[in-house]
Amino acid sequence: MNRVNHGKESLPEKVYHHLLQQIFNGVIKAGEKIIEEDVARDLGTSRAPVREALYLLKVDGIAERIPRIGTIVKDFSDKEIIEYNDAVIGLLQSAIEQSQPKWDDTNRHRLQVLGDEADEACRLEDVQLYQSRVEQLITHVFIVSDNKALMRFYKEANHILMVFAQVKWTRETMKNFNRELNVFTSSLVEGKFDDAKKAVKVTLDQGVI
Repeated sequence: MNRVNHGKESLPEKVYHHLLQQIFNGVIKAGEKIIEEDVARDLGTSRAPVREALYLLKVDGIAERIPRIGTIVKDFSDKEIIEYNDAVIGLLQSAIEQSQPKWDDTNRHRLQVLGDEADEACRLEDVQLYQSRVEQLITHVFIVSDNKALMRFYKEANHILMVFAQVKWTRETMKNFNRELNVFTSSLVEGKFDDAKKAVKVTLDQGVI
């Protein structure tokens, strides 16, 4: 289950989002152990909320507890990544379908701005910044669709893909992905929704090749 930040997070939820960001940024890598006492010390808290945060990561499928070792960030199989990627493709295509009448000038302009920011991150060859920009762009499509269920399922599946990307993506992966992302973005801006839905699969498949 995705945990949305509404500004009134409990302490365990704050620790959860802190750990999630560290995982996405590559500070904590797939297969690496998360040490409760280190996290508690770094955040100036007790181990109890850290333990609860680790439980939330396990519920979301991002971490797993191994007997006599502790909690580690999951290292996903190729099959699992393909399944999650296919799920996100289907969710995004549904979001495009439902968003069609809602692409006013403001929403199209926002999408173009996000696309330009992704282009800039790609030009800078900053893979982590680029991944963040892409997530913002795709999230915008779900926001425009105004379907909270689609958004929730997307966030859950995308967490897994972000962990995978943190380990596997290279600058070449980013450049190939961005080339297809530009097709997807321009199709939406121009109102070519069928083209955008086709571009979704081509684009996202670039991230798991």
